[in-house]
Formats: sequence, C-alpha cells, structure tokens
Amino acid sequence: MSMNLNQSPLDTPLRILGIAPSGDSDMISRRLMELGFIEGAVIEVRQQAPILHDPLAVLVRGMVVALRRYEADRIGVEVIA
Repeated sequence: MSMNLNQSPLDTPLRILGIAPSGDSDMISRRLMELGFIEGAVIEVRQQAPILHDPLAVLVRGMVVALRRYEADRIGVEVIA
C-alpha cells in the first residue's frame, strides 16, 4: 500500500517510493535527497510534535531528521512487510 510520509504509522519500517517535484527550481526535493531520502531507502517515523503533529522526527540512514508536514507530503512511501 503506497501513501505519503504524513500518512504513515509511527515506528514502522517504510521504503521510499519517490519524491514528488514541485517545479524547475525544486530546492526541497534536492535537499531531501542530500539528506538520504532517496528511492529505495528505508526510513521510519519516530515521533510527531504534540500540536498539529508538525514537525516529524524521521530516522534515515542512522540519523534523525526533523521534517515539516509540507516536506513529508512529497515523500511517497510503502510499509515494508
């Protein structure tokens, strides 16, 4: 089942399916890829902020990265069975 990172459950291994671009000068997608959010990478949402669940703490490549909801919306993932 594919979803975006915002919709994913906590503490569940996920595989990145891709990052949706938003235009010619897509700095957000580029920055996410530099941090290790690349197709096929295994990630996990560890925590959400208590109010509005923004930001998310995401484990990627052994480090925890804080992502805003608008950034997480662009990352397509699937649950690893």
